[in-house]
Amino acid sequence: MKYLYIIVLTTIGLLLSSCQEFLDINADPNNPQEIPLESRLIGAITMTNGAAMWRGAREVSAVCQYTASGNETSAPETWRFTSSYFFWQNSYTWAIPNCVDMVVMGKAEGAPHYAGAGRTLEALVFGMLTDQLGAIPVSEAYDGVTTARLTPAFDSQEEVYAQVIEKLDEAIALFNETENAKGLNLDNGDIMYQGDIDKWRRFAYALKARYLNHLSKKSIYDPQAVIEACSNAFNSDGMDAEFPYLDNGTATEANPWSDKGYGGFTSATAPRYFSFTQFFVDLMKTAPVTNDSLLDPRIGIIMNPAPSDGEFRGLIPGQGVPGGIEVNGDDYGRVTGGFYSRPTSPFPFITYAEVKFIEAEARLRSGDSGGALAAYQEGVSANMRKLGVAGDDITSYWNTLVDNGVQQHFDDLTSGLSHIMRQKYIAQVFNPETWVDMRRMDYSQEIYGPSLNRPTNLNPLFNEGEWIRAMIVEGNEEVRNGANVGNNTPVFRLKTPLWWDTLD
Repeated sequence: MKYLYIIVLTTIGLLLSSCQEFLDINADPNNPQEIPLESRLIGAITMTNGAAMWRGAREVSAVCQYTASGNETSAPETWRFTSSYFFWQNSYTWAIPNCVDMVVMGKAEGAPHYAGAGRTLEALVFGMLTDQLGAIPVSEAYDGVTTARLTPAFDSQEEVYAQVIEKLDEAIALFNETENAKGLNLDNGDIMYQGDIDKWRRFAYALKARYLNHLSKKSIYDPQAVIEACSNAFNSDGMDAEFPYLDNGTATEANPWSDKGYGGFTSATAPRYFSFTQFFVDLMKTAPVTNDSLLDPRIGIIMNPAPSDGEFRGLIPGQGVPGGIEVNGDDYGRVTGGFYSRPTSPFPFITYAEVKFIEAEARLRSGDSGGALAAYQEGVSANMRKLGVAGDDITSYWNTLVDNGVQQHFDDLTSGLSHIMRQKYIAQVFNPETWVDMRRMDYSQEIYGPSLNRPTNLNPLFNEGEWIRAMIVEGNEEVRNGANVGNNTPVFRLKTPLWWDTLD
């Protein structure tokens, strides 16, 4: 990891310099381009995860009602967001420059596979940013060649999406290049795929399927294009794009949801996330559509029962622990210790299971109910296999869904989506991607079940029936670049749907 530390220290040094010196990348003698290309991939992967992925997931985990802090005044749970949201800064200062420089160097050095990896990760970060914020700088963002702009123009989300797909198509073409001067794992920097180009290519296709599928409310939505991307994406277990956290790792290497994580996620005295929510618990104890009792075999793998009585019980967002954590905390299972919240649990960027759920939705929307059902079954089974559920238990669970009418449910769009979205939610614990789905589904109880309700102690900016639709742009960008940021007030940002979240 020594090269990662060099990249981090270099970036810190840049941050300590003046704004002009920081942004004048090409003129700075200490800039990261002095690090050889083969040593850069580990930094790009790590920064995409640490500076962007989990930073972009931290508040959204509460918005998606995965977890609750146990404190009734929790700002993320009750949608009291301000502009002190550092996903923006971490992405534009740390993650994107690492990715872009690798693209520029990869092309210059005859190593297109490095350029492809950089483009793939860059597209992921831009995709995450726009899905939370809408319009963002892409065309005038740092490109590794020109001096970075202090006041970049913002591209509309429609333009951003076109550029994200363009970047992924470019990445795929770069991975298809047969002449490559340096292998991706030349310096053991490919901590995801150990230089397997086929998996990297499938990673890019998986992201393409994801972003094309986000357009389900738009007239340009093309389910066949989504299905085609899925057919070239992950096609078996063991291909998931995920960051391998380390036990006792540094801030960017340790699983933040574990008891060894960074940033107080699960602090004993002031946890950001104390327990899973009752909504999540109910999803794992009931069947889609009918809401009949059905215990998911993953429940004891993902979460822990309450120490007081061994029951699976969750918190209502914004309500806190009745009587306080110190008095009644043992009535709720902690976030830590489950499959996704152990110190070395991986954090998935995108998985094989998600690809199958995306395919299932696209096939359902295209009228192929049989193909949708088959893709859905494989998505459920793939996630269960990943979590170590026994084969007999997987079969038994599916047979119960069949008895409960799953085959007939896929003859109806809303009922089929209820199955897909609920299972996709369970399979993507902590991932901010779930918030995209919730907004696309308009937070529908028909789809997510009767337990999906707005939080208690809700931000009074929200009127009856209104749900949070976006985040606020970070404050320092508003100060420096206010003319391009535009209206950044909570009442506007939090309540205004994004481009893909509006019907046309």
